[in-house]
Amino acid sequence: MKDKASIGSSVSRGGNLTPPPIVRIASVDALRGLTILLMVFVNDLGRAAPSWMHHIHPHDADGMTLADVVFPTFLFIVGMSIPLALAQAEIAGKSRWTQLGHILLRTAGLLFMGVIYINQESDITLREQLWALLALTALILAWCVLPQQRSLQRTLLIGLKAIGILGLVVLLAVFRRTPTKAEFPFAQPVDDWTWLQTGWWEILGLIAWAYFVVAILALFLGQRREWLMGAMAILMTLHLALHDGGLLTRLDTKPWLGGMAPILATLSHAFESLGNYVSLRDATGSLAAVTMPGCLVGSILRPSSDVVMPSDRLKWSLTFLVGLFVAGLITDNFEGINKIAATPTWCLWSASIACAIWIILYLVMDVSQFRGWAILVRPAGANPLVAYFLHPIIVYAISLSGYESLILGYKASQDPSVVIGGSAAMAMFVCGAAGLLGRLGLRMRL
Repeated sequence: MKDKASIGSSVSRGGNLTPPPIVRIASVDALRGLTILLMVFVNDLGRAAPSWMHHIHPHDADGMTLADVVFPTFLFIVGMSIPLALAQAEIAGKSRWTQLGHILLRTAGLLFMGVIYINQESDITLREQLWALLALTALILAWCVLPQQRSLQRTLLIGLKAIGILGLVVLLAVFRRTPTKAEFPFAQPVDDWTWLQTGWWEILGLIAWAYFVVAILALFLGQRREWLMGAMAILMTLHLALHDGGLLTRLDTKPWLGGMAPILATLSHAFESLGNYVSLRDATGSLAAVTMPGCLVGSILRPSSDVVMPSDRLKWSLTFLVGLFVAGLITDNFEGINKIAATPTWCLWSASIACAIWIILYLVMDVSQFRGWAILVRPAGANPLVAYFLHPIIVYAISLSGYESLILGYKASQDPSVVIGGSAAMAMFVCGAAGLLGRLGLRMRL
């Protein structure tokens, strides 16, 4: 989805209202690019890096670190993209059902990529890490964007796309893992399963579920920010309910429900069964509640938004930021702060941090027009999926080449400055390479 918004107004031509001009919001791409840069950086860090750069340890500790803020910031950006993309689809004349189809296809694509990613190092048929290298490369090629106009570049990309699709088919056919127990919907458990497993859906899968929930809500609730904010509260309440016993677990104490009780009990059982395959508490609950604040901020950037002037946008965003922070303080009594548990305070404070960073970027890039400094991160922000896959591809290629200790030796260093410098260089290289590939025409779109 493209992130575009307008600060103009409608004009009349020949008596008909035409859509306002579309202006790209530079700060959105910059925030996404900075998040990708930071994501590669924290994923690449060796053990000697300061503890505040790694994920919180132990995993159930009450607190958050730099690494714990990266994922929710990306969810926030996904949310910002949703109203902007829906606005662009409306301007293009696409029906609501066409947009719904696109949401479903995009969700399915992200889930598929998540399954590939979570199984990337489990193959035992090919040389170690070779399956992963080929599979991630094939994903980039299979989902590459084709130019509209006929050209040599389009012909080349069509060939690469075909190679990517065929490659995925072959790689999925040969994939085998060490036999393990697996469970599937509407089927008995399999004790010696040797093919792909869903597991916890991986980061891309969690993004997919959160995106699906928020995109559907935004599609059918429209631009009513009060409704979207109410939906955010319900999503967080869903997390709290499922954390504390589940949904509709006290039906037997409410005889006044009468004939409705069996229907609600069936609904509760259906939720429980669905929860075996997707975490309704986190993926469609609190993680979607992180995505929704981004959607709310993105809604004020729509061409038809009633919040038009930069000063009004800043006032609205600052007020919203304070509200998120206060809500995080209030909900701290429930579960504390923890990324793994996707607690309400972690979600709300992460969203407030992401909102604060966007406000600064909006002031610098869209209000003050100071954009030259973002030459590295903005291209990566416009090509995020390629950057996401490119980092492991580079690491696998180096490992298979036999030069891992030479090129990636900084990870094993006991000197924190060496580890940080090496990972920073890797992150900048990945973002620069993703931007360069984008300029050459290799972009991914779901």
